[in-house]
Amino acid sequence: MTPDLDALRTAYVEQLRRHGLTEAGWLDAFRTVPREVFVPRFFRRTPDGRWQGIDGSSPDYWTEVYADRTLVTQLDGTRDPQPDAEPVAGTPSSSSTQPSLMAMMLDALDVTGSERVLEIGTGTGYNAAILAQRLGDDQVTTVELDPTVAERARQALARAGYGPAVHIGDGRDGWPDGARYHRVIATCSVPSVPLAWIDQTEEGGHIVVCLWRQLGNPLIRLTVHDGTATGTFLPTGGSFMPARAYPVLNEQQALRAAVRQAGQSREIAYPASILDDDHAGLWIGLQVPDVSRLGLHPINGNEQLWLFAPDGSWSMLDLAKDAVEQYGPRHLWDEVERAYREWEDAGRPTRDHIGLTVTRTGEHRYTLSEAL
Repeated sequence: MTPDLDALRTAYVEQLRRHGLTEAGWLDAFRTVPREVFVPRFFRRTPDGRWQGIDGSSPDYWTEVYADRTLVTQLDGTRDPQPDAEPVAGTPSSSSTQPSLMAMMLDALDVTGSERVLEIGTGTGYNAAILAQRLGDDQVTTVELDPTVAERARQALARAGYGPAVHIGDGRDGWPDGARYHRVIATCSVPSVPLAWIDQTEEGGHIVVCLWRQLGNPLIRLTVHDGTATGTFLPTGGSFMPARAYPVLNEQQALRAAVRQAGQSREIAYPASILDDDHAGLWIGLQVPDVSRLGLHPINGNEQLWLFAPDGSWSMLDLAKDAVEQYGPRHLWDEVERAYREWEDAGRPTRDHIGLTVTRTGEHRYTLSEAL
């Protein structure tokens, strides 16, 4: 049975308002666009870590659709929710983003209502619909790598009454046929900002993107001037699945390799909790790239935190002994502590005083400042 949608959507928008969204145009868009059209089925995590497909026949369907949470819509690049099937294992590969994170990024675009926007990563099409509701169909271009996902998004957009341009392509290349854009927004994360996005953005335009890191949740707004992009990270972090074109380290495989090796041990100078500091953790993530983390609590052993790098380097922190064991060409925990000292020496700046400039050559220069 369909519930009172007006009441659900009103409560939904109030959640976003409590998270800081105040711009009337965006609030109206979230109130108007029917999220259920874009997530007729999705996966819900089961207590054993697997995924159960659900749809409108589930008693929790409507409350989950209009909750402030990410809804996973695909596993492993190919597997769709099957509500009548048993729960399955898998890795999320497409989703409808947590609405409060969507709202924060859309708000950071700083639109007046007439801007042309390029969206990287169509996904379900819900974010594109919000953009189209706010700016108009003709102002929105969205690019999706997965042809099946793109076609489903196109159909869902049509059912909901929207018609932005949906293209299939590698989002790293942007969409040059429609350039230049006043705004670029990415709903997937990338390890670095592609130069194509900068080239396709109008002078003075903004790019809102999350850099792919397992540390720090680096969400930033950049402004384009004379072929470079400069900005500071947003006060609140956010994270997205990495763009599919980028390889992601398998931590379980890395762990199996690591336990067969012996590293060098020492006491740690700082606790593992520095990685989770909203501000220091961001700087660490930027300065210690290509690192994955894994928490582990062995049976009859102390709780551990593992860091892995693609070159086979690893660091294992024994959280009970305040000690670290490290192996490989990179001593990852040494890098973490070095970055933390830099952050402390700079006066412990908040994340919105951490800056990035992307040069014409693609170099990423990160800065710490109390008054950027």
